[in-house]
Amino acid sequence: MSNVNPKTGIRFGVVALNSLEDWVFDEFFHDGTNVSYKAALEEFEGDEDDFEYEGDEDSYELEKDGLSLGLSTLGGAYNVWVFESPHTAKHALCSPCCPNAGDIDSPGDFPCYTLPDDWFWAGVK
Repeated sequence: MSNVNPKTGIRFGVVALNSLEDWVFDEFFHDGTNVSYKAALEEFEGDEDDFEYEGDEDSYELEKDGLSLGLSTLGGAYNVWVFESPHTAKHALCSPCCPNAGDIDSPGDFPCYTLPDDWFWAGVK
């Protein structure tokens, strides 16, 4: 089943970046891996010193404090994917764009991975 952790059977969680504290993007940018840059560098066939990269809507991965996360765009807006976490909660299912994933922005009945409470913007949680 897509968007479900194959080891645990728990749904991935998806949350809009703008529902989270401002520092969350910095965590991805400074401590994560820019997978868009990494993929472009692997495809580049010239001398690495000649590699010039201008990313647009880059995707990132971040492993931190038992969290396995992704950051990518959907419809031009950044979303955080929670692939694994010590935190779970019940949420609604996402739209057809992320089938079977939990929509962390919406309460519901489906268990999914989520983030620690202090990651959420104070006006959201």
